[in-house]
Amino acid sequence: MTAMRVLVVVSAADRIPLREGGSEPTGTYLGELIEPTDAMRDAGFELAFATPGARIPTIDGTSCSLMYFAGSRKRRDAALSSYRELLELGLATPAKLEEICHDRQRLDGFDAMFVPGGHGPLVDLLHRDAFADDSLNEDFGALVRYFHDSQRPTGLICHAPAALAAAPTVDGRWTYEGYRMTCFKTGVDTMLSTVPLVRRFKGHLKDDPTELLTSRGAKVEQTMLPMGSKVVEDRELITGQDPYSAKAFGAAFVSKVRSART
Repeated sequence: MTAMRVLVVVSAADRIPLREGGSEPTGTYLGELIEPTDAMRDAGFELAFATPGARIPTIDGTSCSLMYFAGSRKRRDAALSSYRELLELGLATPAKLEEICHDRQRLDGFDAMFVPGGHGPLVDLLHRDAFADDSLNEDFGALVRYFHDSQRPTGLICHAPAALAAAPTVDGRWTYEGYRMTCFKTGVDTMLSTVPLVRRFKGHLKDDPTELLTSRGAKVEQTMLPMGSKVVEDRELITGQDPYSAKAFGAAFVSKVRSART
């Protein structure tokens, strides 16, 4: 049996615009990329990568904090080592999202798709370019629609599920209408914009994942308290709530891809 192949779609954004004007540094969260892909690689999966414009993704510096690795410098450094390995495996030379999303022959060769989080997906996966306008990224929408229609596992974590809003509406129904899913909690993003001790952004983000997905018709489920692990599966879709869900998400995603092959 051939190895299972996963298309890993990563945001290439390194800044995010704020509602009040200006922007802040952003990118992909280290653990949300590495813990799931480590699980996939341990399972023998083959990975291929795609980003908007075929640009090399940026790791959000805040995601390297030891708080996301149970206070363990060893775990954090191991994640950074895995990231360097991913660059060698193809993350440094990704396919162009705008091209691969319309190449059905190439897409037919993948068993599943995975999208890591961080705030980056709000910039160039949900939108084509959040700095330009609010237009949705129809290329990313076409990509997730392909995996939806072919019923192949589609995994997203943290802020990445918000990009599902770019999926098309067909005959009056959004692609994922009625789906159960999870995403980053509104309250935590609010804290990052307003609470002095944890404030990261000097303003508010333009998009709230929970509100956006709920408005489209998703059934969003989350933990009562922040920093809790939450993974939700519904049909071909699997979503994780936040960085603290990355390990459980990775294990569940591997299991789901294996089950889909049998």
